[in-house]
Amino acid sequence: MKTVLVGINAKYIHPSIALYQLKANTSYEVKVLEFTIKESIDKIYHAIIGENPGLIGFSCYLWNITLVTKLTRLFKTYHPHIKILLGGPEVSYDAEYFLNETKADFLIRGEGEVAFDRLLKVLNEEINEPVLASVPSLSFIRDGKLIATPMVLADLNKIKIAPLTVTDYQKRILYLESSRGCPFNCSYCLSSAEKRVRFFPLEDVVNIIRNAIEARVPVVKFLDRTFNINKKYFLTILKLIESENIESVFQFEIVADLLDKEVIGYLLTVKQRFIRFEIGIQSTNDKVNAAVNRRQDMQLLKKNILALRQNSNIELHLDLIVGLPFETKESAIFSFDEVISWRPTELQLGFLKFLRGTRMLDLVDEFGYKYHKIPPYEIIRNNLLSENDLSEIKKVEFVLNKIYNSKWFPKTLDFLFLNRLIASWYRFFLAFYGYLQDQKFSFSSYQRDTLYSLFANFLSETLPGYSEKLTFLVIQDYLDKAKTRPKKWWKDFKIIEKHELLPLVEDKIKPFTKEDFYRNGLIVTSEKEIYICFFKNFTATSFLIPLH
Repeated sequence: MKTVLVGINAKYIHPSIALYQLKANTSYEVKVLEFTIKESIDKIYHAIIGENPGLIGFSCYLWNITLVTKLTRLFKTYHPHIKILLGGPEVSYDAEYFLNETKADFLIRGEGEVAFDRLLKVLNEEINEPVLASVPSLSFIRDGKLIATPMVLADLNKIKIAPLTVTDYQKRILYLESSRGCPFNCSYCLSSAEKRVRFFPLEDVVNIIRNAIEARVPVVKFLDRTFNINKKYFLTILKLIESENIESVFQFEIVADLLDKEVIGYLLTVKQRFIRFEIGIQSTNDKVNAAVNRRQDMQLLKKNILALRQNSNIELHLDLIVGLPFETKESAIFSFDEVISWRPTELQLGFLKFLRGTRMLDLVDEFGYKYHKIPPYEIIRNNLLSENDLSEIKKVEFVLNKIYNSKWFPKTLDFLFLNRLIASWYRFFLAFYGYLQDQKFSFSSYQRDTLYSLFANFLSETLPGYSEKLTFLVIQDYLDKAKTRPKKWWKDFKIIEKHELLPLVEDKIKPFTKEDFYRNGLIVTSEKEIYICFFKNFTATSFLIPLH
């Protein structure tokens, strides 16, 4: 019986690592097919049928469950003899619903390596059906009743780690685990379902990291929910990356208030520019965090994050969640303004989701939650946050992503932060969103130069005393991000002919030549400075030169 495992990914760069894990941990022949949610159902259907499968396994997540359901129904309508297997976090906590909804034959709950191999043994060797009861973590419907065998967690010392078997991993994110489980009990998170943290053998993880470094994988993202829970693992892996990495970016999810002085001291010495930490803040309101069983020392967390910010080689991605119990709009604004003041590399402003298997579903009535019953199950409103409140916060999220997280305006934002010109970044971003609406900005389709131009105009109107300086900085950011000579949208501050400028700058723009100056240079001159940007070989190289 030919088995085909199917991953329908949010993007091509995000591989279905779970399927490669299953394949690596069975002796039976398995074919992995991957698609994206943007591909048509017809294309996916025919690609799978073309493999002539006897068993089709789908990896199910928020982003693909609707498409998976349509596909399984098609297969069961036109090819009822083909067995359908479901697995993944989206279906693990409501097996009966999804088995009936999708018409699937089997569903594996939770970790699948052991269960998948045993299921293939039963199906391939045509063992009598009662033996299905020996397959752990398996659910199926018989005579209208749900049968669910006991859950079994894999022994991580016995299963293989399979990230480097991913197809074309040089062009995709390489997902890697060093542990499974989470010691915390956050009500909104599926990871809280397993309290015990289990670790893969450190030697195996180290070998995969070394292979990834040698292969120059662009991004390696650890799936561990609390990567720094084991200090030995944490430091061993970071020191390996620091000493051997060439160009791969390594991304970890950590708990910042678990970092002690020794670890902070080491992190401040890291010279590699390839470390990225994801840190969940969720809210700076202690009452909000307590309501969802999130334990964190806010003072220590802030202290450690500000300490890490001293080392610009470490990127910090911080997360906030809007809509948690007891969170008002004013509380959400305070959290946003506080956390963005820490100057993270990125700030994600997320919205509460009600995932199957989480305790948040038990709090719906108590806090008056209304949420979408289709993926991604996002909050609509609750007793403290109206739909209008959430709509407003989403406007701020849009501007946050375009102005801050895009990294399109580094010099401009540095000036605004260093000079403390913005009292509330939330209200500043909200005001800019309103300005974009007033200017008939097309939010769905726009040119980059339009956004730069409108941001410069908005800053000039909002902070008139800094108008020329801020416009000059926005222009610099705009030029720095271009690969070829971009469209000019500004009026010159001070018009000086190129031949008048050349004697002032010729000895300061090396290795660029006089010919480059006239042919490839774009010049912006303010009252005090000259900004020259050369566009050559699809690269922008800039020089800031005092005029006097």
